[in-house]
Amino acid sequence: MSYVSHYENKTPRSKGLIMTGAVHALIVGAVVAMPAIEGPDIFKGTIIAFPVPVEKPPEPVVEQQKPEVEIAGPTRQTLPERPVTIERSDPVVPVNNYGDIEISSGRAGIGEAIRLDPIDIAPDPVIVGASLNRRYAGDFQPAYPVGQLRREREAEVSVHVLVGTNGRVKDIRLLESPHEDFWLATRNQALQKWRFTPATRDRVPVESWMTLKVLFRING
Repeated sequence: MSYVSHYENKTPRSKGLIMTGAVHALIVGAVVAMPAIEGPDIFKGTIIAFPVPVEKPPEPVVEQQKPEVEIAGPTRQTLPERPVTIERSDPVVPVNNYGDIEISSGRAGIGEAIRLDPIDIAPDPVIVGASLNRRYAGDFQPAYPVGQLRREREAEVSVHVLVGTNGRVKDIRLLESPHEDFWLATRNQALQKWRFTPATRDRVPVESWMTLKVLFRING
């Protein structure tokens, strides 16, 4: 069984066809009524071409360099030296005279001559210290104290001795001793037997102090 649309066999309306034909007719009429477009006239003659001279550009103007002018700096004028003279109403009397050396002032003034005496500088004195006279070296050692020898005591005695200009001991002072017996034995020997070469100052004998040590030892 088949179905057929009822629109297929329906004839178009006459009013629509008329409207369509009228529109087309108006468009054609408008195109025909438009004025014709005129194009430009075409030149049919002969064209003659000739060269036109081109003007040369003006040459650049070169400015000439101006010569340098040296400007001298300010000059300094030197005035000639003039001697200066100092006038004094009273004459200058030198107070002291010093030797034959003269010292004067410069050219700018007037100076007084000064005499200078040479200064004598004395050399340092030559001092030679006292020393033990070797001729009396065997008499230097004091006798051993009997009591200390029995007890077998040894000692070291330090003394300060004043040596006179004749080489003999003028004074003796104790510095250190373990016992009085050792000190007395040393003192007696120094005042009686010790002999020295005295100290000198510029070869002249002088008194001087010496520090000495005396040893008491028991020989085995």
